Order: sequence, then structure tokens, then C-alpha cells
Amino acid sequence: MSYTKITSGKYVYNLHSLLKGNLDLIKKNNQNDWDFKMLISGDGMTRTGKSTLGTQIAQYLDPTFADNWKERMIFDGEKLIDTAYKIGRNKALVYDEAKAGLDSKKQMEQYTKRLLDFFSQCGNLNHLVIIILPEFFELPKSIAMTQSIFLINCYARNGFERGYFEFYNRKDKRYLYIKGTKYLDYTSQRPSFKGTFIDYIPFNRKEYETLKSKTLNEIRHRENISKVKISRDTHKNRVTILIKLLMQNYKLKPVEIAENLGIARTTVYEYLKQKETSDVGV
Repeated sequence: MSYTKITSGKYVYNLHSLLKGNLDLIKKNNQNDWDFKMLISGDGMTRTGKSTLGTQIAQYLDPTFADNWKERMIFDGEKLIDTAYKIGRNKALVYDEAKAGLDSKKQMEQYTKRLLDFFSQCGNLNHLVIIILPEFFELPKSIAMTQSIFLINCYARNGFERGYFEFYNRKDKRYLYIKGTKYLDYTSQRPSFKGTFIDYIPFNRKEYETLKSKTLNEIRHRENISKVKISRDTHKNRVTILIKLLMQNYKLKPVEIAENLGIARTTVYEYLKQKETSDVGV
């Protein structure tokens, strides 16, 4: 292995030499009105060191990152665009929304939509965006193959030994996506190079874990409230449809419907005032 000692701001640590060389090209071209999106996956697993390596890369690319990490580490995708505009231009961001449940189709669609919205609206800010991925192969082609500059896949050797990564440049990343998508196979394409990384985050790890956990709990709470609202709206919609069917097909009066359903007559009239919504399942 080959490490290079780097100094970025007040932080000093070791970075893999070949990885540093690729990051140097990004730093250089970022000053020429380019923005870059870098992907970091975890071999389809959790706890492989994705965020650790992501923060090291962010700090090397942007010496102001670690001192502002609480606003530059984005755990809530809904804040991604607002944060990008708030912090100015040519800054490093780490987007790490890899929470439990992102494997569901609907949540993955929301995740990729946020990324596409961010790319389309914030490209002119020339940010350096490191995206910690729930799963590389579930990204749309436009992100996985075209808009991102490279992929780093972190993995644990022998199943438990963290600190290893595979680097895929733009070409190799494209071939990996084409070959590996069917079986989620990270071994289907040889990486551009392999390396190791140290267990180092350029700020307080305990504060980081606490903030991430707090943010993800807030997201789950927000999602639970949304689910309750959808469930309530679905129930209202179904009852409204039932009442109208009873009136139209069986010529029942509101008072008769109220008696049969065990609800107040005024409640029947309230349901009749409600507009049916086509996006709520029945």
C-alpha cells in the first residue's frame, strides 16, 4: 500500500496515493467552472467505512469542510438544495441519507429524484459532492454512468476487516454498472485500482454519530406522520365512495346510510362534501 501524508487546513492524515492523485485532478478542474459528483458505495452492506472515507475526501478537496461539517454533512435529502445555495460556491458536501428503508422502491425513487433535482438546479455552484450510496446498482443510468465522475466501493476483507476500497474511474464505473446490475455484482468489472484507508474522521466522531442518529429519527418521525395522514385520507376516500354508491345504486338517503354505518347523519354530509382524490388507493 502507498499512503501520502496530507495537510488540509489544521488536519493532518494519510490518504492513499493513487486516490490523492485522482482528487488532485478534481481540485484543479473544479477551479475551471466544473462541478463534480463522486459516489461511494459499501459493497451492498452497511458499516463498511463509506462515511469515514467520504469525510477524508471532502476535507482534502475543501479545507473548510471539517470546521463546518454540521452543515456540510447532509443526512436529510430535503435540505440538500437549500444547503448548497446557503454555503456559497466551490464547497465540498457529503450527502449521506443511507437510512433503513431506502431499499423500498418508493423511497429509492424519492432518493434519486432528490439527486436529479439537485444536479439540475445546483450545477452552477461548482460544488464537490460526495454521495454515500445505499446501493450503486439501483441508481438511474444518468447518475451511475454519466453525471458522476467516479465510484469508490468500500468493503470489508474476509467479511469483517474494514478499511479497503475499490476505485472505478468513469469508464470502469460504466462497465461495472452494465455488467453488474442484474445480480448486484461488484466483482463483475475489475476496478481501476484498489487501496486501503485509515479509520479517521476530521472531527468528533461521537458528535457525528449523535447528529446523524438525531436527524434520521426526525426523518422517520416525519415519514410516520405522512403515513398516518395517507392512511386517514385513504379511509375518508373509501367511505365517501361507499356513501355515493349507496345513494346512487340503492337510492338510500343519508339518514339511512348513517344508521347502517353507525355514524351521525352530519358525518355523512361531511363525507359528501369531501372531494374524492384519485391518488389515494381504494
